[in-house]
Amino acid sequence: MDDSRRDIASILRRRGGRSVLPWRGEDERSYLAGLLRDAPGRSPERAPRGEAADAALPPVKSIPEEIASCTRCQATGGKKLPFGGGGNGVMIMLNPPAMMGRAERAAYRKESAELLRKMCAAIDLDVEQCYVTGTVKCEPAGASLSPGAMLAQCEHILDREIAETDPRVILVMGDMLPLKRLKDRHTSARWFAVEHPVALIKNPDLKMRAWNTLKLVRQAIADPDGRA
Repeated sequence: MDDSRRDIASILRRRGGRSVLPWRGEDERSYLAGLLRDAPGRSPERAPRGEAADAALPPVKSIPEEIASCTRCQATGGKKLPFGGGGNGVMIMLNPPAMMGRAERAAYRKESAELLRKMCAAIDLDVEQCYVTGTVKCEPAGASLSPGAMLAQCEHILDREIAETDPRVILVMGDMLPLKRLKDRHTSARWFAVEHPVALIKNPDLKMRAWNTLKLVRQAIADPDGRA
């Protein structure tokens, strides 16, 4: 029964009518429906419940917006936003050495960015096509928070980044142990770890081990159905 017929039936019940009214077809139904629609005091038609609920929900923030507006950590010295499109199915997570201070990271920033590009190029990856993100989204302004505590506060964003980019390969540059929970949750991606570029700059003897891992990454990209 449509809305107009329910309204007509409701009026008849309120008037106590039990007799049968003659029904003259769709023309009469349309006429009565018009009277009901235009009657004074009739509530305006409601939007479908799903549309009304959607209109009441706040808009979903993008990942950069969520990072920029996050206040979980206090006394931060700036936000670190992801870059790259991720169209090649590769996510790179940068997890700098825990003992490295802010000034030291800043001193090596340009050189480490260049090494990152060279490492990607060595396995035929365009870094701009990768999704590159930091494991910690804020620069600590002081020593009030340890890197491990900050990473725990950022884990929900890393979770979202993996879910939305859906990478086939995740390359962690730095210690992967703090990311174990993420790794256990996102098993569809193949995970690899090499030293952070700054660690490689300071310890060149680690480059051969990193290169051997990068070759496995290249193999995983070429054979997405294989197993590492």
